[in-house]
Amino acid sequence: MGKLPSKPVAAKPPIEIQRAIIQDINEMSLKEQERIRTFGHVRPEIAQKFSGYQFVAVGKKLFYSKDWKSFHDFLVGYTPAIFGKEWWENETHKPVAAQNQVVGWREAMRRYAMAKSAAPDEARQNAENPFSLAYMTFAYDLYVVAHNGRLDDTLVARLKNRDQFQGARHELFAEATCLRAGFAIQRENERDKSTKHAEFLATHKQSGLKFSVEAKSKHRAGVLGMPGIPLPHHKLSLSFGQLINSALAKNPPHPLVVFIDTNLPTRWAQRLYAPRIEKDGQIPSRLLMALLDRVAKEHGGNDPYALLIFSNHPLHHFSPDELDPQKNLLVVTARNSPLNLRAGIEALFKASNLYGNIPRELPEQR
Repeated sequence: MGKLPSKPVAAKPPIEIQRAIIQDINEMSLKEQERIRTFGHVRPEIAQKFSGYQFVAVGKKLFYSKDWKSFHDFLVGYTPAIFGKEWWENETHKPVAAQNQVVGWREAMRRYAMAKSAAPDEARQNAENPFSLAYMTFAYDLYVVAHNGRLDDTLVARLKNRDQFQGARHELFAEATCLRAGFAIQRENERDKSTKHAEFLATHKQSGLKFSVEAKSKHRAGVLGMPGIPLPHHKLSLSFGQLINSALAKNPPHPLVVFIDTNLPTRWAQRLYAPRIEKDGQIPSRLLMALLDRVAKEHGGNDPYALLIFSNHPLHHFSPDELDPQKNLLVVTARNSPLNLRAGIEALFKASNLYGNIPRELPEQR
C-alpha cells in the first residue's frame, strides 16, 4: 500500500499582511457598530454601479437609474416606484388640495427647490424644509420595511388612499422602529374574524421576547387629509385616552406596545411632552400623569400595557419657509412592568430616537 499524501499546508502570510488584514477587520467591525448606533439593527444598503447605472437592492427587488449619485437621490424616486408610475402621475395632475399627502410633500419639495434656486440635483435641497423632511423620512421608513421585513400590499394600498394615509403612515413608522430595534415582524391574519388583531407581532431577535404592537394616530379636522376646517391651536384636544383604550380593546395575546401619534403643532405639544422640573429631578407633565393615572384606574389600578411610545412629528403643521420644527418623543414604561421585558423595551426606546437618521451616501461595493 502506497504512502498517503501529506495534507497541504497553507503558506503563512508575512506578518505585515497579517497585521493589515486584522486592521481591516477591526475597521469594518467599528464601522458596523457605528452604523447600528446610527441607523439601528437594519440590513446595510446594498448598491452596485454597472455600465453607467446605479443599482440598489431592496429586499428581493432591484432598482436602477443613471441619475442617482447618493442614497438620497435613490429615495427621491423610490416612493413613486413603489406606488406605481401611472398612479403617481395621475396624482400630480390633481389639485393640490386633492393630492395624496406624500405626493403633495414631494411636489412641494420640488417647487421649493426651484423657488430657492437650489442645485439641479433635487435630493440636495434645503434640508431644513419641512416638506423635504416629511417626504424623505417617509421614503426611508418605506425602504426600511421593504428591505428588512415584508412591505405589505395592504399597507401600501392604505398609504395610497388619502383618507387612510395618516393611520397607515404611523403604522409604517411603528414597523420601521421595531425593525430598527432588532425585531422580526409578523402580521396577523386579518381574514380571521373570530378575534380582534393588533397591527402586528414583533419578536425581539436577541431575547426572543414577543410584543403585540398597535399604532394609533390622533385625527384632527383639516389636517393630513381629514375633512373639516383646522381648529385654532388653543382649541386642539390634548386627550389621548381613547386611543390607548382602543388599542387595549384588541385584548392581544402578548405584552402590548402602543405607538401614539399626538399630531400637534410644536408649541402645544410641549404641554404634554415637556417634563416638570422639581428639586428631585424631572417628572412627567401634569397632563401626562393625569392621562396615565386615568387609564390605570380604568383597569384595576394597574398599567394595562407594556410600553407607550408617544411621538410628534409636526412637519405638516408648518409652512415651506420655516425651519425644521422640533420633534417630540416620550416613552412610558408600565409602572408594574416585569423585569423580563426590559431587553425589548430598552431596544424600542433606543430605536425610537433614531427616527430621522437617513444614510446619505450609497455604499461602495468592493
